[in-house]
Amino acid sequence: MKRAGYASVVFWILSMIPMSVNALGCIEVTGVASMQTDDRAFARQMAIRNAIELASMQSNLEINARSDMENFALQNQASRFTTRSKVERFSLVDEFYNEQTNEYEVVLYVCLTADPSACGNLVGTQYQNRLVVAPVVIENTYEGRDIANLLPGYQAELFRRLNIAGYRNLEMVEYAQGLHPGTMVTPNLSQDVLLPIQDQTGGQFLLLSVIRSVVSVSEGRGFLDGVRRFYNYDAKHNRRYVEVEWYLVDLNKQRIVRQHLESIEMEGEPRVGRDKPFGSMAFFRTHTGQAFDKILAQQVERVIDHLKCEMLETQIIDVRNGEYVMFLADQSGIQVGDQLAIYSRAGNPVRFQGRVLGMDEAPAGFIEITRILPKFAVGRLVAEKAEIQIGDVARSW
Repeated sequence: MKRAGYASVVFWILSMIPMSVNALGCIEVTGVASMQTDDRAFARQMAIRNAIELASMQSNLEINARSDMENFALQNQASRFTTRSKVERFSLVDEFYNEQTNEYEVVLYVCLTADPSACGNLVGTQYQNRLVVAPVVIENTYEGRDIANLLPGYQAELFRRLNIAGYRNLEMVEYAQGLHPGTMVTPNLSQDVLLPIQDQTGGQFLLLSVIRSVVSVSEGRGFLDGVRRFYNYDAKHNRRYVEVEWYLVDLNKQRIVRQHLESIEMEGEPRVGRDKPFGSMAFFRTHTGQAFDKILAQQVERVIDHLKCEMLETQIIDVRNGEYVMFLADQSGIQVGDQLAIYSRAGNPVRFQGRVLGMDEAPAGFIEITRILPKFAVGRLVAEKAEIQIGDVARSW
């Protein structure tokens, strides 16, 4: 008789130290990396990574265990570990090379948090990724004709507010052909469209905004509107629906990483007038202007909140006399002495049904920043596992 069964069990492991809802406490943890080559600097960095990963597994850990049974005998068992804690900060306590095991070991003092607003990527979140603000489009071109300078005004005001909110690593492009093709306006993620923008700006993310609606209507005025139509007058509008959908596109991977629809239902006088162009003080005094003010505030807050947890990523664009040049602006917040991890890209891009899915990557080494200029940075090699070439990826972790 043959029987097959499936059993699944979930455990929660919590640290025994006193903690609040978000603070999980601090621990010491040891990280280890094998010395496959003689490069101790590379092994040291990998040991630090290993220690941080192990620390995050010490608290708030979920274990999903699966067991497959046949004839009441265990045939297969597998476990999956998922941590809900994040590393808030860490410091190096000790480090040494173990000759007997040929391993490099580090001891870190790591503080953990369960705060949902904390970033999952600890290292590199102090940097600002290059953000490109694209031209704004409107889905229904017949709407918003009472607003002068609507599309360029929205783009300029969005750029200005991002800058005022503290985001400095910005660039605005005035023309980007093919970004929003089709009747239903959606982003074009084709490499042929996105790569020229990245090459021109050095951007890591592209912010696309689509005005889905700015329609004005008359509601709750049936009798009065009937009288106006009887005398061949247009119904007086008293409500406007403003909707702006925005997309945050990763230019390195040609994919959407965040999408959100901001919407406001405005009551009052919707008509603006061509004498009050978008972005002017007169425009923002109108009811429609106040609605757009709220839309812009919400968009800026959500975009910055997402970008603060994205890792910095750029490319090696030149190699000169043992130094490596990266497309990295000084507005990114990078400083002399900071280190970036390098990943080599091997082989040809992976393609499927005519689409480029990306390229395979492998850790290649670490570069330390030695000079920072307005539009690029220069670094020197501090650890190498493989030859670093032009086109390789540089990340904050």
